[in-house]
This record gives sequence, structure tokens and C-alpha cells, in this order.
Amino acid sequence: MATKHNLISRLTRIVELFQTMGETGLTFNELNSKLKSTFVDENHSISLRTFQRDIKDIQSSLKIKIIFDKKRKKYLLHNESLAEESKNSHLFTMESLKMLNIAQDVSNQDFIFIDKRKGTGLDNYNTIKEAICLKKHLEFNYQKFDQYKADYRKLMPLALKESKNRWYVVGFEIKNGAKINVLKTFALDRINHCEATTEFVLKDVVDVQKHFNDYIGITTKPLEGFSEKTTVKIETSVEYGKYFSTLPIHPSQKTEIENGKTIISLQVIPTMELVSELLAHNHQIKIIEPEKMVQTVKQILSKNVKQYN
Repeated sequence: MATKHNLISRLTRIVELFQTMGETGLTFNELNSKLKSTFVDENHSISLRTFQRDIKDIQSSLKIKIIFDKKRKKYLLHNESLAEESKNSHLFTMESLKMLNIAQDVSNQDFIFIDKRKGTGLDNYNTIKEAICLKKHLEFNYQKFDQYKADYRKLMPLALKESKNRWYVVGFEIKNGAKINVLKTFALDRINHCEATTEFVLKDVVDVQKHFNDYIGITTKPLEGFSEKTTVKIETSVEYGKYFSTLPIHPSQKTEIENGKTIISLQVIPTMELVSELLAHNHQIKIIEPEKMVQTVKQILSKNVKQYN
């Protein structure tokens, strides 16, 4: 009988194969052949009956539907599973499964190494999710990194957001009994004594995802001199530009080759988080537009140099 680890590995690989093949699909024999060639150390070949059971498990657990096309005699992803609006949730589900699979490997193998990191605050995840789903106020103590004492906070929580392996709760803060009409984010790893309390009613519909669309990460305070979306251009070498092809800075990213250089264009509202993201690449990149952002970066670099004088 297959272990849970083997089952997770197999289900993950089955979905990956069908996502790769797209509308081309796979016969059962083609799928089995690919499963055999994928896992050199384990036999993941399956019977048709097992595969049909896997299909049901994938649909019920992952909300990804694999159907059989009688005319072509092939299995393929259902159109709904290929739809653009489903891709984000499916991508997250698949990445989570892959991480679970890796976690199992880490405990079973001695050649896989991961960084030792502190927890990301997910101890409060279920309480926060409950508060969001039931539209309840979230009350907690919050300690910023630059403070010695935690402050009491009350929030109308609307969403959870992940950025750079940290999780945040997004919502409207309540101060002195009144709602502050600015969306705020609180890092889960700085929240203590979290509790879902009284119900609230939100009159206006808030599109939290859209709120962050024009920003990098979770910071929505624009740099001085900026208030609207603008074109940010970055210059780098053709070789280093490949890094950004595999890990885009922002969904709006467009790349061109000009005069032997890679030019990356972003449509965003510039923030200090964007500046920090770009400065992390050191001399490998150069911001060329807009000029106001170039001047901001020059000032930051000048201060950095002075620290070493």
C-alpha cells in the first residue's frame, strides 16, 4: 500500500503533467510511462482503477478536474481548471503540495538541507481565518520590531496576504470605537494573544487584491512625489536579466533587449519596498526611470557610503 508521502508525490506529479500537456492531454499509458520515468527511486506506476481514484481525490481535495475525452481517448484538464481566474488558487495549492512533499523528503533523506528559520506566525492562522470568514473583530497585541512593548489593536479583518514568506492580515483598524478608513497590514509573526470577538458589518465592498495590484509587496505608502501608477525602468545585463525572467518583480513586468542590455519595465506606484527590492541586486541593476526615483536611490546610497567613511 502506498504511503501518504508516495500518494502526495504521485498526485502532485499527475497534476503537473496534465498542466504541462494542457489541451494535448495524455492517454493512461502515456501518463503511466511518465510517472515511471519521473521517480527513479520508487515505482509510481498505477492501475487504471487507482488512477480513477486519484482523479476523484484531485478533484475533491485540489478542486482540479481531470476528464476523459472519448473522441480522442485521452485524459486532460477540464476547461475550468485552465481558466485564468483559477490559476492563482491552483498555483498556490500545487506549490503547497510541493512544499509538503519536500518536507516529507527532508525528514526521510540526509541530502536535503534547508535554512533554519523562525516561525512565520502561522500559529494564529486559524483564529484569523475564522474572524475573516465569520466577519468578527480581531483583537490582539501587536509588537513592532522597534518597540519594547506590545500595543492592543482591534481590527475588522478582510484578508490574509503572503509576501516574501511572511503572512499578513489586512483590514480596517478600529480606534476609539471608530473605523479608520485606510487598509492596514499586520504581520502575523508580531501578533500575540489573538482572539476573534464581536461581529461587524462592512457596508462597502472592498477589493483587497485590487488594492495591492499596483504595489510591490505589502507596503502601500508611495515615495514622496508619487501618488499614481508610473513606469519604472531598470537596466541590467542580458545575462542577469534572465534572473528576472524566472522570478519577475511584478506581474506588469515587460522585458526588452536594447543595445546589448536588458530593459525591464514595471507599471507600479513606487514605494520604499520597491526601492529596497531593487537595491538588493546591488551593482547588477540600474534604475533609469523615473528621474525622481533615481534621485531617491542616489540619496539612499550616499547615506550608506557615509556610514563607512
